[in-house]
Amino acid sequence: MKQQFLGDWREGLSAAQCRPLIQHYGRQSSAYFNLQSDVRRFGDPRLGFVAYAPVNTLLGRVNIVFANPVCAPSIQSLLLRQCLEQVPGQFLFSGIDDSVTGDLQALGFTINAMGTEFRVRIPAFDTVGRDKKQLRHAGNLGRRCQLRVREQQAREVDTRQMERISRHWRQHKRVRSHELRLLTRPPVFSDEWGVRRFYAYDREDRLLGYVFFDPFFENGNVVGYTANILRQDMEQSPSGLLDFIILEAMECFHREGIEYLSLGISPLHNIEAIPGDNPLIRHVAQFLYRHGNRLYAFRSLAYHKTRYRGEETRWYLASRETSTLKVAWSLLRGTGILGSPDYVQPSGDSSVPVPG
Repeated sequence: MKQQFLGDWREGLSAAQCRPLIQHYGRQSSAYFNLQSDVRRFGDPRLGFVAYAPVNTLLGRVNIVFANPVCAPSIQSLLLRQCLEQVPGQFLFSGIDDSVTGDLQALGFTINAMGTEFRVRIPAFDTVGRDKKQLRHAGNLGRRCQLRVREQQAREVDTRQMERISRHWRQHKRVRSHELRLLTRPPVFSDEWGVRRFYAYDREDRLLGYVFFDPFFENGNVVGYTANILRQDMEQSPSGLLDFIILEAMECFHREGIEYLSLGISPLHNIEAIPGDNPLIRHVAQFLYRHGNRLYAFRSLAYHKTRYRGEETRWYLASRETSTLKVAWSLLRGTGILGSPDYVQPSGDSSVPVPG
């Protein structure tokens, strides 16, 4: 029994091995992001794991952990210690919440605010009030523009249409040449376990846009979905289409008894001082939020999510004996904001997609 608790810790856990752990312990809204490609997973398939991306930088290898460990709270500290001891390279934790920061502080990490997650309680949500005027306008698109939203499997939709919309959509974004990673999950245009897909069509049955929702769990049950992939035809679709799709999906989730919709994290939004943080990292984060919107639309992304008037939860960054330059460079490169990510490639294949 003691040996079982200590765990059979190892690198290279596959997505298939980690899927049951996410279904049981994946409480964080970004838990599904741990299944994305080009990442590695350390842990025990019976107990839990930590997913990370080893990034090559001019200053050496940095392992970016981009979500909470997926395990029971009682073994989280042990899992983190084993990961730090057995995996080579420096570690940088991002996209973690306050359920992890205490264990990392005990391991010598400094904690900084890194952004805000926006979450809506679906049963209590409405579009009443002046501050939700834009959402009401979007919610009426179906009637005004004769649009309809269908939930479909990926195999029921023309992959070429989905990819064309995605490519054109990306041309209107700051990062055009490749998909962002880690703190978001790149689109997969085939069916995946647990992912819900909603598509908007006009009266001539032309595909105008879509939103893909990743599940998060508690004790084996889906308690919410994260709106992860949002794409629209930038030339043919009306303003507010993506909000229209989200609102239609929320009605479906409400009927099913789903509790939460997460809009994901807005990086660098509402960065404030917290006890014991690194002031230089904080100042760099605040500077990038104010002046770095040529790299990434930090402010406009946050503004859009605030329109839902949901719950705002602070997420954190944890670093240990790592320079501020190395922290900033690793995150900008690892997520793809500053050039295509340069990951240390694993020797085996533990990527998704994971079939349904």
